[in-house]
Amino acid sequence: MLSVIIPSCNSEEGLARTLASLVSAAAEGIVREVAVADAGSTDGTAAVAEAAGCLFLSGGGSWGDRVAEAIDAMRRVPWLMVLPPHVLLQADWFRELSAFIERIERNGRSDSHAASFRLEYDDYGFRARFAERAIALCSGIFGLPAPEQGLVLSRRLIDRIRREQPVSNHADLVARIGRRRIHTLRSTAIVIADGDDRCRVPTAPALAGHALAAIGLPARSLGARQS
Repeated sequence: MLSVIIPSCNSEEGLARTLASLVSAAAEGIVREVAVADAGSTDGTAAVAEAAGCLFLSGGGSWGDRVAEAIDAMRRVPWLMVLPPHVLLQADWFRELSAFIERIERNGRSDSHAASFRLEYDDYGFRARFAERAIALCSGIFGLPAPEQGLVLSRRLIDRIRREQPVSNHADLVARIGRRRIHTLRSTAIVIADGDDRCRVPTAPALAGHALAAIGLPARSLGARQS
């Protein structure tokens, strides 16, 4: 049912933990394959990917170039999920996602609608809780998810978008799907530390830019910062 694409760059530790959160879905037959689209890592990212049985692609290039390479290299599974490393998906996330996919296909909207997850940061304090609420507002009301929320869409939808013009980054893909067509699931994507002691909670200026972009002002969203 689902192929997973993980854009990476020196993501050895975070990648290992993200892949671990996909194991239960793979055991249930939901996740069929995983591709790691790498930007030239110099750590053990390749070794982690290959040990887990992932397709490791080291072509480099922009976020959009690497995701496109992964799509072309994977089997034609009908649904795709783009998920960054250092993100853990909550247990049983795939059950809610399967129900979403079944409902979308039943209603004939698989070529126009997509989904992302609710976001949490694996950190304490006001800054993490404020970031969660700000991003929930942007995704739930204005339809602008952060990259760490993941993005699930059908291959028919991404193929149609790519035929029109290559995708440059996460923000570009979200804009071309259409914000009102991206549904936020109840299941949680948890951002964890990636090689250091703390997870990457966005700074106040980054959150402000994301919020301004969400309401349509000229500012850089978190997805536009993906390289």
